[in-house]
Amino acid sequence: MGFEAMSAPAAQIRRCLAAGQRVCTAKGAIAVEDLARAGFEAICFDSGTRRYVAKAAKAVSAGRKALVRLHTDKGAFDLTPDQTVVLQTGELAAAGQLTPGTRLCACAVKPEVGYLVTSADFGRERLDLVHLTEADCAIANWYPVPSVEALAEAEAYSVEIGEGALPNVVIWTIGPGGGIGIVVAA
Repeated sequence: MGFEAMSAPAAQIRRCLAAGQRVCTAKGAIAVEDLARAGFEAICFDSGTRRYVAKAAKAVSAGRKALVRLHTDKGAFDLTPDQTVVLQTGELAAAGQLTPGTRLCACAVKPEVGYLVTSADFGRERLDLVHLTEADCAIANWYPVPSVEALAEAEAYSVEIGEGALPNVVIWTIGPGGGIGIVVAA
């Protein structure tokens, strides 16, 4: 199964991120709860061209939900167990069911950009999308932490992409070399 799996109707997909989880926007990686104040341009992955594009989006409070922390070899991501994650193959899988070694559809910023995507300086220069590049990111299993760690219930937010837009969004974690983003279904 290829990237065509990403075209599933957004209404069928649950999409919740934990408060504090950064969403990759045209203006940097910003905590999802800060994005709930106004619309923004989310960075999405276009599977047809294998490029990253900016699409109109909004973040909406989804109330309190059970969360998991998805540990990867490049950093951790906090989301609901039923949040679908795009795999390197283009297939979708629920975050709560991922196993060690699974490769994710991921991206990083080329070093010459200065890692703007890790910035939370909302309102500054735009992220130059041509500097986003594919990256290797796999689910980790570091003893004693499991690859998918159950967290307490906390505030969660959904990201909604504008009509006719790609049904995914890049979420970001800061780490070595500026951090890494993974693609989740929106």
